[in-house]
Amino acid sequence: MNSIKQISTVTLIGSGNVATALGLSLLDNGIKITEIFSPNMSNAKALADKTNCGYVNNIGDLITTSDLYIIAVPDKAISNIISKLKNIDGIIVHTSGSQSIDVFDNSNFNYAVFYPLQTFTKGKLVGFKDVPICIESPNKATSDLLIQLANKISTKVVTLNSIQRQYLHLTAVTVSNFTNLLYTLSNELLDEKGIDFSLLHPLIKETASKLNEVNPSEAQTGPAKRNDTQTINKHLEILQNYPEFKEIYKLLSDQITKKYHG
Repeated sequence: MNSIKQISTVTLIGSGNVATALGLSLLDNGIKITEIFSPNMSNAKALADKTNCGYVNNIGDLITTSDLYIIAVPDKAISNIISKLKNIDGIIVHTSGSQSIDVFDNSNFNYAVFYPLQTFTKGKLVGFKDVPICIESPNKATSDLLIQLANKISTKVVTLNSIQRQYLHLTAVTVSNFTNLLYTLSNELLDEKGIDFSLLHPLIKETASKLNEVNPSEAQTGPAKRNDTQTINKHLEILQNYPEFKEIYKLLSDQITKKYHG
């Protein structure tokens, strides 16, 4: 096991949104990015150019002297990547919210999880200062090193086990991905009617910002919260020609009514 006192060099295994965001943030905070791996050579080069380092598209060609190797690839590819890594003395982490740390069980690596809880979109850089980073490691020394590194880029660093992280990821999908589907349906409907979706931006921001002061249950408003069946039925009537939207609207309205009115 590597006896480093702090992590100063990082190899990125992956070149997508998470790898890019992490790589640039680490670089901005004094961490040297030593190499990028991606099976797509042009993607590897693009991120390497941004992080001032070398790149390879053959995982067997990776340098083996970095302090930390960050696997930032789709969940289904993690175990395959781990099986191909050889002769690495540094810490190896994956960045998945839903993949258990047990994926490393058959390896001899010094391993851990380094999960940034945020949505990453191509072309939109995310500042890491307020991004929660969730650490899991089977040993304290490695955990301490990763916490030290995470504190360089984030003010919200926590330790969670795999079960806790999976519940967090589940709820992250709910509040982010599912909410964005509602934004998309609303945007499509308004666009069809010649109405600018940006008119909803202040409402969206206020709804989210209220959660800094009250819990979600206390922040709930709307016709279902008031048990205003007249308004709900009017909305369902409007949505007659939009069956997918109508189904979601009715399901969510029914759940809100049930929660607040039994």
